[in-house]
Amino acid sequence: MEKKSSGSVSPQASNDAFSDLEQLRLIVFGQAKQALEDKIDALNQRVSDEMNMLQEQVNQRHSELLEKLAENHSTLLQKLNELDEQQQSDKSDLSESIASVASELEMADNASKDDSQALHKRIDQEVDDIQDALNKAVAQLSEKLDTMNNNLATSKTDRKILAKLLANVATNLDADE
Repeated sequence: MEKKSSGSVSPQASNDAFSDLEQLRLIVFGQAKQALEDKIDALNQRVSDEMNMLQEQVNQRHSELLEKLAENHSTLLQKLNELDEQQQSDKSDLSESIASVASELEMADNASKDDSQALHKRIDQEVDDIQDALNKAVAQLSEKLDTMNNNLATSKTDRKILAKLLANVATNLDADE
């Protein structure tokens, strides 16, 4: 081997030395290195497998959660729609009931007014009838009294006739009542 003036080793020589050193290392540490590399590869594979398995579990749980969430969402929407429909139905029923009660109240008010007016007319008619009957009775009594008074004044009867007349007037009054 030739040496250069600069004092450096030639590249060919250094490669050979490196190769020799590698071979020596391979002989001394080869099996241990290979076992260590195999363990590292196995560990790497195991960690990779476990990571994949964990990722699958996370994905599966995520999918299950999304499905449950979608189911719950649709169930809640359905219940909300049912409650909304029930509320609308109840509101409609209440509106109809209110309208019906208002109509019945108005009819009852009109009927009450009609009944009240009819009752007032009937009472007024009965009062007029009673007044007419009383006026006729008073006129008849007045006429009888005048007749009796004239008879008494003209005939100058005694007390017996006067007593009979008064008894007759009292009987007539009792009969009229």
